Amino acid sequence: MICQGEVGVERKFGKLSPNVSEAGLVGFNPFTTKVIKVPVQTVNQEERLNLPNKEGLTIDSEIPILYSIEKNKVPFILEDVGENYERVLTLNVFRSAAAEVTAQYMAKDMHSGVKTRIENKIQERMHESL
Repeated sequence: MICQGEVGVERKFGKLSPNVSEAGLVGFNPFTTKVIKVPVQTVNQEERLNLPNKEGLTIDSEIPILYSIEKNKVPFILEDVGENYERVLTLNVFRSAAAEVTAQYMAKDMHSGVKTRIENKIQERMHESL
């Protein structure tokens, strides 16, 4: 059974199906096939990071990351990255993008009106990478 907000991809004899199963009942042979369930609804992941800034200091930050996976991309993500896609892709790309962008700004900028510009640049870097 695949729940709302999830999709399923069948793995039969170790090979992933390119087809995605939507929410509902899914029939399969449990001896030869496994259904991998992946959430496709928006996920809110909180990350604590020590980010560098232009002055050479590190800023302790807690930043929420909102992301979701496109349904039709799930088989390719599982094949290329695996079931640890969240840690491997999203969090590593975010950490890298955040450190790269914040290193260009002063500490005071991260707590002022420039904060929105910093957030937008991090988001742009993540879109380029992902």
